[in-house]
Amino acid sequence: MRLYSHSQLATFENCPQQYKFRYIDKIKKPEEQSIEAFVGGCVHEVLKKLYDDLLRCRPNTLDELLAYYRLVWEREYQPTFLIVRQNLTPQNYFDYGARCIRNYYARYQPFDQSQTLDTEAHLVFALDAKGEYKLQGYIDRIGRRRDGTYEIHDYKTGGHVPPQQAVDSDRQLGLYQIGLMSRWPDVERVELLWHYVGLDTTLRSTRTPEQLKELAAETIAAVDRIEREKEFEPVKSALCDWCEYRCDCPLWKHVAAVELLPPVQFAADAGVQLANQYAQTKFEVDRLAERLEHLRELILEFCRQKQATVLAGSGVRVAVKFEEKTRFPHKGDPQRDALEELVRRVGRWDDVSELSLSQLAKVLKEESWPPDLLGQLRQFATTEETATVRVTRTKPPEVND
Repeated sequence: MRLYSHSQLATFENCPQQYKFRYIDKIKKPEEQSIEAFVGGCVHEVLKKLYDDLLRCRPNTLDELLAYYRLVWEREYQPTFLIVRQNLTPQNYFDYGARCIRNYYARYQPFDQSQTLDTEAHLVFALDAKGEYKLQGYIDRIGRRRDGTYEIHDYKTGGHVPPQQAVDSDRQLGLYQIGLMSRWPDVERVELLWHYVGLDTTLRSTRTPEQLKELAAETIAAVDRIEREKEFEPVKSALCDWCEYRCDCPLWKHVAAVELLPPVQFAADAGVQLANQYAQTKFEVDRLAERLEHLRELILEFCRQKQATVLAGSGVRVAVKFEEKTRFPHKGDPQRDALEELVRRVGRWDDVSELSLSQLAKVLKEESWPPDLLGQLRQFATTEETATVRVTRTKPPEVND
């Protein structure tokens, strides 16, 4: 079985098609890094330098960290970085990254809350006793407090802070705790920390042994789902805007192929023409369906008033049939459970084919149950009128000379 990671699992859950392109087909795409990912990488590198230098007894000032941030930015920035939010400039993103560093420095300086054991720590660990289900991951920083509590730190540069409930159920850092406890058997207490550095907010969470056991089982089940998957259907979402496989994905390949064409070439594309023709026809059908339904209601009302069931037209006749149908509560109806309980209690479940509503209606119509049971059954039944309208062609009327 292949070695998995949290990001692989999340990719499959977000879009199985993207997972297939990336991890099974291993389709390599030209690097099209988003500006958000680049800013996050720069901030992570600065915070790694901060703690690595502290291990060497070399603390950094805020100005030194900001200077290093600028150096990393200028060394690695590429004009080809993807900027989806067109109202923002590269300078806006640079300033945001600098703010992330200032926020973190002001909150934690002199950075003695815990002893750093490792930064960008690579873990490979098993979820099961046999070692068949293995995961890997990278922890931004591992720390240990004076009371022996271990800390798993994760830096976030996004502009959104999730609710506490979200981090309490976060899979990634929970898995990292399993990996940490596999790496160092003396680990007893662990705290998980998410630093939302752009918003100067830190969220904390812990996991019980029972929660870790449940997490391992859920993750094993997630791996099994991937291993069993055959179709890998694409899923459309807001994440598609950042996907490198738009030109390969059946949901987007034609869109991507024509979206930048000049108007004349766009209009000449065969797929565009087919889409336009189908849409126009569908809109016309929908409009006619609304008209048809309106006429149907007028015909039903006319027939009720005239007590007629057939209307004559020019070469056509329209027949109307009124009838009453028995209805029982469907699944989701508050009375459904009570109805099922009644049928089971009186020993008539097999008579209605596991509560077939049509079979129940037939029981009432034919009165095939004893009278007392029919009485109880009628408490659940309602009657509503249904009507069908049918059109047939006839010979055109003869015209006299």
